[in-house]
Amino acid sequence: MEDFVARYVHDGDVVSIGTSEAGERFVKKLALSAEQRGIHVKFVPGSARLAALASACHLPMVSLNDHEVDVGIEFAAQVDEDLNYVKRDTHSLILDKMIAQSAAELFVVAEARHLVERLHGSIPFEVAAFGWKRTLAALERMGRASLRLEHGTPFKTETGNYLVDVKVDNLYSYEDLDFQAKDLAGVLETGLFLGYADKLVLHDKHIRLIDRADHLKAFAHPEKAL
Repeated sequence: MEDFVARYVHDGDVVSIGTSEAGERFVKKLALSAEQRGIHVKFVPGSARLAALASACHLPMVSLNDHEVDVGIEFAAQVDEDLNYVKRDTHSLILDKMIAQSAAELFVVAEARHLVERLHGSIPFEVAAFGWKRTLAALERMGRASLRLEHGTPFKTETGNYLVDVKVDNLYSYEDLDFQAKDLAGVLETGLFLGYADKLVLHDKHIRLIDRADHLKAFAHPEKAL
């Protein structure tokens, strides 16, 4: 992934990375690549954990209040052929959505085996801690719902909320699920990221890049994709 940073992150860029363990590892790669190439990048930390790591790596930080993001990098658990994706490894879906919306160019990184025809399985929801049992019961209507735990206690996001994972067997409409969930008073954000990704980076033994613009052109003019 060092080659990815060298190719797509340029001198003067404002960079942000979604909250996750994979994101934390990537901060180190970003700082190392910038130092080796002698370029200056500014980092918008999406969480206190990322801020602490960036500080330890001597990566200059700025606020989303003052800077828009040039390059956003996110790590997806699952992505479909239209570049919609599900994020499960997160410290706050609210912060992740803010980064995704700010990014002029959002790169989504996923294992090649996690590219699917239709999103399915576990979808996380960030919910208010207040009345969470009531929210959990409401989400049960969408699938098998469970509160995410850490060491036997509710996992608390960077924004002080809880995460509920809902097992969805047949996701007939991403938009409907996203809308219906957010219509519940206790649901603050969903793990469905629809239409945010500009480029998809698939990796196994090799790295493959899919550009949203080229992808849409191929579907608009299928004869040119042959």
